[in-house]
Amino acid sequence: MTGRTMIRGSALALALGSLGLSLPAAAQSTPLPGAYAEWQDAQERSEDAPPREFILINYFFTRATATNQLGDPAGLKGVSLGPFGFPSGSAVRVENRTAFFVEQRWIPVIEYSPLFVDGLASFRAQFEVDYLWGRAANTVQQNEGGGFNADQINIQTKNVNVALYPTKNANQLAIVFGTQPVYDAVYDATRTPLNDIIRTGYKLTFLGSDATGLSVYSGYKGHARLSLLPLGSFQSDKATADDPRLKFVWSGLADYSYPVRPGTNVGLSLWHLRDETKGEAYAFEGLVKSGPGSPGLGSFTGVPQLAIERPTGWVTWLGANFNHNIDFRTGPFGASGFVMYNLGRYRSNRPETTLNRQVDISGLSANLELLYNFGRTANDLVTLEGMFSTGDENPTDNRYTSAFTFNQYGLPGAVWFNHKMLILFPFTSTVNNYTGAVTDISNQGFGLQTVLATGAYDLIPNKLNLKLGVGHARSSVDPTENTPGVARGRVIGTELNAELRYTLRYLMTVGLHGGYMIRGDFYNGNPRVTANPWAAFTTFTWYAF
Repeated sequence: MTGRTMIRGSALALALGSLGLSLPAAAQSTPLPGAYAEWQDAQERSEDAPPREFILINYFFTRATATNQLGDPAGLKGVSLGPFGFPSGSAVRVENRTAFFVEQRWIPVIEYSPLFVDGLASFRAQFEVDYLWGRAANTVQQNEGGGFNADQINIQTKNVNVALYPTKNANQLAIVFGTQPVYDAVYDATRTPLNDIIRTGYKLTFLGSDATGLSVYSGYKGHARLSLLPLGSFQSDKATADDPRLKFVWSGLADYSYPVRPGTNVGLSLWHLRDETKGEAYAFEGLVKSGPGSPGLGSFTGVPQLAIERPTGWVTWLGANFNHNIDFRTGPFGASGFVMYNLGRYRSNRPETTLNRQVDISGLSANLELLYNFGRTANDLVTLEGMFSTGDENPTDNRYTSAFTFNQYGLPGAVWFNHKMLILFPFTSTVNNYTGAVTDISNQGFGLQTVLATGAYDLIPNKLNLKLGVGHARSSVDPTENTPGVARGRVIGTELNAELRYTLRYLMTVGLHGGYMIRGDFYNGNPRVTANPWAAFTTFTWYAF
């Protein structure tokens, strides 16, 4: 889902960034309507057309799949999520049977920056229509509507926000309020290409979704971000205390990144989450509750269920990250990585509980990626990446010692997006099916140790690209048994994959993708994983504007 374009304009940066199409850094400096004349004089760009007030960009994607990973799309109304082997939800079995399906997505992106606001503001909106071919018709429901007759009302809110630019320069100061993309990078996600976001900050491993709230981005002497986001709510005390007030899950994010030299940045982060909902808020309304005590969320996102009832509590994250030459402007070598420590505490609000009255949280995660651009184009690339998180041999006791991500509150809430695997970690070119051996870096609380290597080459420059990949993963501690008396090991598996992408026309690509995973002893005693997972995909992607 990556590509190159020299189209300029803030709306295009929004669209290509949020949808996964890479945009060169030079294109991000284009002004908003109303501030164009001054910029044109300064840049001597008299041949450029002025930016439009109203821009509509369409993203269309289709994927056909053949696999022995058997998900249950009835679990979340057409959506299959989660790691292999869970017995509930829409999570996946792996057997010697083959499933076939085709999924489709359409996302229109709208930006309106009227000239009369003189470059001070922009309105943005996105929604999406997702479904499987042949599934459901003549009804009202999200993620479905590919059946005969169709006639489906299936429009999902993605982003609706307003951005204010007090200095008339979006790169200096931006205030974004409303429903917006929220990532664990410091950059303004409405204007930054996704290719930059997934190789900076924490690479969507802790936070990668949409939320409604307020964010402030600054470009003075580095980059800074402050966000306040209510992630969920519930009337937790209405039944017990006749208190109808909403109780919230609040999150605050503070990030700063400083350019120590051109193309090299070092960042620090401090985040805090406070949950006052007593475990009653929903990640999927009416079906899957959110929070570390949720009985069903782990089946869909791969997080552990902590043994605590009606919890309230807090989590704080302290992190450091760096990136160097990720766009290869200063040479052929690039790198990025992070270290993140999370700590917290949850207390039970059920006096008669038979589970833990308190659970303390402490976990460490780290990542490092090395890149080498060896050829004629930016697609001639070799990468080596490692991810680590501490593990917990018994996630049900009163101390949890692994990564704590926003997958505890979203469905999903974090999607590590640049791993380049198809099975070991979920294939990210998807619509309704986001499944893999590991779907959260906590790996169900047992921790993660993984090494991933890829090599890609343009067989025809900027036209036909071949990528080969290999990945190996294991848990950081010995996991608990799947079946009593059956020994279980740490090795999750090893994946081999290959991808071939061909550019039909500008911003229109087709792809062939295939992967095979040799499963490890992590699945010993699991009756739902009885074969080595494999999958073959065809994809069609078109950005039209």
